[in-house]
Parts: sequence; C-alpha cells; structure tokens
Amino acid sequence: MVALSGGVDSAAAALLAARRGMQVIGITLDTPGAEPEQAREVCRLLGIEHYEVDVAALFEEQVVGPFVASYASGRTPNPCVVCNPRVKFATLARLADELDCDAIATGHYARIRGEGAEHHLLRALDRGKDQSYVLYHLAQPTLARLMLPLGELTKDEVRDLAHDAGLPTADRPESQDACFAPEGDAGALVEAICPEAGRPGPILDAEGKMLGEHRGLAHYTVGQRRGLGLGGPGGPYYVLRILPEHSALVVGAERELWVDGCELEAVHLVGSPPGQTFDARVMTRYRGTETPAAVELTSEGAVVRFRRPHRAPAPGQSAVFYRGERLVGGGTITPPPA
Repeated sequence: MVALSGGVDSAAAALLAARRGMQVIGITLDTPGAEPEQAREVCRLLGIEHYEVDVAALFEEQVVGPFVASYASGRTPNPCVVCNPRVKFATLARLADELDCDAIATGHYARIRGEGAEHHLLRALDRGKDQSYVLYHLAQPTLARLMLPLGELTKDEVRDLAHDAGLPTADRPESQDACFAPEGDAGALVEAICPEAGRPGPILDAEGKMLGEHRGLAHYTVGQRRGLGLGGPGGPYYVLRILPEHSALVVGAERELWVDGCELEAVHLVGSPPGQTFDARVMTRYRGTETPAAVELTSEGAVVRFRRPHRAPAPGQSAVFYRGERLVGGGTITPPPA
C-alpha cells in the first residue's frame, strides 16, 4: 500500500515500488492539502488500484482541535508530528490489514534500519529534505512494515524520476506544514475557531512594564520579532514568553532567547535509548538548528541540558534527539518555570 497525496514525492514512492515488482495499491487520505484527482491519475498511469478514504472527522478531532487548543494556551505545536501517528499511519495500518497488504510505503524523506528485534529511524541522505523529525512518534509495529523509498534520494532525483515516467505531479510545489490553515496563516485559523485567542492584550518587558498591545496570542510564538509593533531604544524586541493566563506577551532582547536547557513531556523513544542519560544533538524546530546536549530521561519526560546556548525552544514544539544518523526519540517542550 502506498499513501498518495497527489504530490511528486508519494507518486515517486509508488513508481519505485511498482518497478520493484510489487503489487501496489494507492490510498489517498482525504486531508487538507491532498489532491485525490492527481493521485488517481498517477495510479491510472502506473496501472494500479486507487482508493480514496474520508478521514475528515478524524483529522478534525486529532489534529485541528488539539492544534487550536494548544495555540490558545500559548503553545505552538507542529501539526505534522501529531497527524502522522494519529491519523495517517493509524488509518494506513488499519487499511493495510483490511486489504491484506504486507507493507506500507510513503513519500517521506527518511530511512529505516532493522537491528535485531528493533527498527531504527534514520535521517534521509538528503539532509535538506530530511523528515525524520515529524516521524518520531511512530511505533515499532509501524516501522516494521514501513517502506521509505525516497530516503536514499535527493529531491532533484525524485523530480527527475517523475519527469522521466511522465507523472503529472512532477512539478507540484511543496506542501505547507499547517496545510489546513487558509494560506498557511495558523493565527487566523486559531482566531476564527477560538476568538479569545485573538483578543488584544499587553506586551510586557521582563520587569512587567507595559510596552504596548498585541493583536491576540494566536499570532505569536517564542522567538518571534515581526508583528510586535514596538520600537525605541530598547529594541528590537523578541517574544520571550507567552502568558495565556494574563493574555500577555513578555518581550526582550534577542540575547535573552538563548537558553541552557529545556524540559519535555510526552517523550517517545524509537527503540531502546543508549542509557538513562545520553549525549545527543537536539533539534527543537523542524529542520532547525541542532545543538549538542545531554538528555536525561525522567518519569515525567526528559530534561535537556545544552552543551552551548540554544535559541528559543518554544513550548508546544517538539525537541528531537539524534545520535549520528539515528533518531533516538523526542518529546514536547514544556513552558519554563514561572
């Protein structure tokens, strides 16, 4: 079974599976950003069956609702991190069982390697396209039957494959992370569903002095500079903290964004960890900067202590830890103590 969104990556994954002599079935999950007509045309050209599955209610329940609630509480989650395990792969696994499919393939840029009884998640060879960050929640049973044909390829090689095969999706542009937000504006979506997240409130400095007024917490994240409307000798200002209980932003100088550590909840490990405490390179935003750190697993989640200052880990985002090519695990960044 190949998950087909209607984009070039999933189409190339289906093409490669078919070229390996596999019997391929195409599945399109009807989520925002998917183009079933394009996926159907790809299947027609490849001579494979195509099914379209309505997961709108599940997507709304598992992704959109929690995304809006998280933003309204001053956090800024990555929706793909939630969508992959709870919607995409959960649905694909169920359908694969129903249709008696041995394996599931997707167009994600990452790799899987089996080591004994465990399956490890590895970065893609094309580091600029690597998507392992958004897959860290996948469980061992999913990894055991998952194929990622693009993990060894570059984006240019994938487009060349699609062009050579005459696939109609060869030149389709990249999809956005918040695919369900109109024009990619997450703040506008949150405000439309949760109006209180769009109410103006105070902008404070670290001492509590009011410097101005923001246009609603839904439009800000930790580390943000644009949209504050502040100037003066103390600037430029950046969002240091979001205080939903006071509908307030705390701002300060850029140097105040650099921290020595952060704490995580809802930690998920991809296979056995190298120890209760281990060294890793930690990334706190999708395709963001990696910083060497010590990761300590705890009963509540994990504590990350950076070896050098790290910029603006935002509550709600995921911190993911790597050792070489292997993704060891990750968790959700919690707000710092008051």
